[in-house]
Amino acid sequence: MRWESLFEDLEAQLEAESAREKTSEVQEAVRVERAREELIQRLSPQINAHVEVQLLGGERLHGRLAALGKDWFMLRRGEVEELIPVHALAGWTQRTLGQRQDAREPRIGLGQALRMLVRDRARITVGGIDGSLLATGTLDQAGRDFLEIARHERDEYRRASVLQGSSLVPIPVVAWVRREN
Repeated sequence: MRWESLFEDLEAQLEAESAREKTSEVQEAVRVERAREELIQRLSPQINAHVEVQLLGGERLHGRLAALGKDWFMLRRGEVEELIPVHALAGWTQRTLGQRQDAREPRIGLGQALRMLVRDRARITVGGIDGSLLATGTLDQAGRDFLEIARHERDEYRRASVLQGSSLVPIPVVAWVRREN
């Protein structure tokens, strides 16, 4: 009888050790997976959440997280949409719960999103990472590393008679591109 109880005790110890090892392996796998996660993936479950962001120049923006791309996100506040490159982000605060987006990786890059604004002949305002206002007008071109904005008054449509010139803005200094519908 004593031998049986000794064997049962040894077996229980081996099972407990095996369970601890499995738990440790699972915990390490989770740590490795989390270490590989990128910011946009981390933001994906927050679609439709109300968020506040701080940009590198200290400016704070808030709104509903409306869209995510590979290297950008969009906030919507009423009729205002703000396209924000991830490189301009200094901090993020989630104010309400969002909803998990489907498992697809965001594929649209910042350049593609900006070219959609060109196609739409969107009137925009561009803010810089230093907090300054860089340009306002119609987005004419989104190059690989720059934006060209036809400058005109905010309440005018782009026509030759109202143009006040054009501005070239390097994309690395862009903190946000605001479109008001």
